[in-house]
Parts: sequence; structure tokens; C-alpha cells
Amino acid sequence: MSSFAAVGRTMRLNGRLTAAVLLLQALTLARCLQLTEITVPDVVDVRETVTLSCSYDMGTHKLNSVKWYKDEREFFRYSPLMPKSLMLFDVEGVTVLQNSTGQICNQFMCSIQLHRLNIRSSGSYRCEISGDAPEFKLAHGVGNMTVAVYPQFDPIINGLQHNGVQHNYALGDFVVANCSSDMSSPPARLYWYINDRNVPSDYLQPQHESTVENDGFQLRQRTLEIRFYIDEKRLGKLKGKLVLKCLARIDAIPQATRESTQIIYIPTTDELRNQKLINWRGSDACSLQHATLARLSVLFTVTLGGFRWFV
Repeated sequence: MSSFAAVGRTMRLNGRLTAAVLLLQALTLARCLQLTEITVPDVVDVRETVTLSCSYDMGTHKLNSVKWYKDEREFFRYSPLMPKSLMLFDVEGVTVLQNSTGQICNQFMCSIQLHRLNIRSSGSYRCEISGDAPEFKLAHGVGNMTVAVYPQFDPIINGLQHNGVQHNYALGDFVVANCSSDMSSPPARLYWYINDRNVPSDYLQPQHESTVENDGFQLRQRTLEIRFYIDEKRLGKLKGKLVLKCLARIDAIPQATRESTQIIYIPTTDELRNQKLINWRGSDACSLQHATLARLSVLFTVTLGGFRWFV
């Protein structure tokens, strides 16, 4: 046999061995249990009811248990092979919503719900599954959750109204308004827009912040004041109105964004000219009426003085 034939046979043999090893590894993996997915929300509002879930493939094993941990402390266990399949354990910051439709644990997945959240509910959550005897194989997945306090209400714009009535504005007027965010943790960042455009920094005053502590959360409210002249050179063609919008946004939590809008109506040059004309005509008519009444009054006085009576 030539050396080339021997080399070819060796290469074919090695190829078959490699294929066999890969097939064996695939069969072994198919027989092993594995956690395929874990769902833990990154950030939640303290008022929410949150759902934690994990999915798994048991392979050739039977499910012995599913355990949920918070910061390495077990607070939930599902054991389908035990007489009491569900067990709860006290862990600070964790309250499992019992008898809810969102709680589903079986051979393929385990989903639970938490409510009554607080600042101690933030942390690391781990789902661990185990197979039955004699091997009791384990698999797990981890997710981190932070509990925040979202703003409940839209920001409040003050200064453009007095006793609920909108101020009247015209070209050249000076506008002062402030926007206050709702209490939140983390605090919201405030942004002003005029006609959907970011306002220049020189329109803004230094931001003010106040803090209140509630159940361990540092709740913050921010206020940002805007000052500017109604000037078409800087603002562009106004078309009879200015739309002022205040946006309260927590950069890390876009779903907590809130906004408020108010409109300033500004009469155009033609409208002002027409209004002046109306006022002038009204003023002229009033002057004519006053002059007529004055002349009648003099005539009546003279007539009385001469004892001329008319019935």
C-alpha cells in the first residue's frame, strides 16, 4: 500500500471519529436538562405587579423542582413530585401574589408574580431547576431588577395663565414660565421646546430641585424656568401661535416620560391693524354720541330757563 493511500485512509477514519464524537455530544446535550430562557424586568415602577418567568427543556429527565431566589435567598419553590407542590419562604422585599392567573408552573415553564414592591425589592433574581433522582441535575438563570418610582402626573406649566385665563401676548412681549416635574426616583430631567425645537440655553434659568424621602426612596421634584422675547428673528415665522412643550424624561426609563403643552396665541399684523381700526371707529362713534347728548342737554337747559314747556 502506498503512503498516499495510507494517509487517505487515516483521514477518512479521523473524519468518521469526529462525526461520531459530534453526534454523541449532540445526543448527550439533547438528554440533558437546560434552562432556555429567563425573564426578569430590568426596571419596574413600585406600584406595579411584575411577572418573573423561566422556561426549560428537561430532556429525558423529570422535573424535580423549580426554585426562585432573591439575592441567593429562596422565596418560592415548585415541587410537582411532592404532596405540597408549592412553598413560599419569607424574604425581605418579596411578596408573591398567590392564586393569580399569572402563576403557572409545569414541566416546561414557571411564571410567578410579585406585588407590594418597595425599595428592598431591587436585586438579583435567580431561577433554578433540578431533575429527578438519581442525578438531580441542575440548571439556572439570573436577572437583575431595579424598583423605581415613576412620575404619575404630567409636568405642570405655570406663568402663562392667571386665574385660569390665558395671558395675551404680542410680538416683542417677554414670556416667563416654569415647568415642574412630578416627584420621582430617579429624578426626571426637564426639557423645554418651542414649536418642537429645543430652546437655546440662554432661554433657561438654573434648575431647582426639592427632595422628599418616602419608604426609603429619595423622591425628587425639579423646576426649570424659561424666559424669552417673542421675536420672529430668533423663533422664526410664528403663524399666529407658539407651542410651548415641557418634557420630563428619565433617561434610563424612557417608558416613564411625561409631557405637557400650552399654546400662546399671537395676533398677526393684519389682525392688530383691524383691531385698531375697530377700536378707532368705536371710539369715534362714542364721541359723536357724547357730543349729541351734550347739545341736547344745553338746549333743554335753555328751554327750562325761559319757561318754555313742551308736553
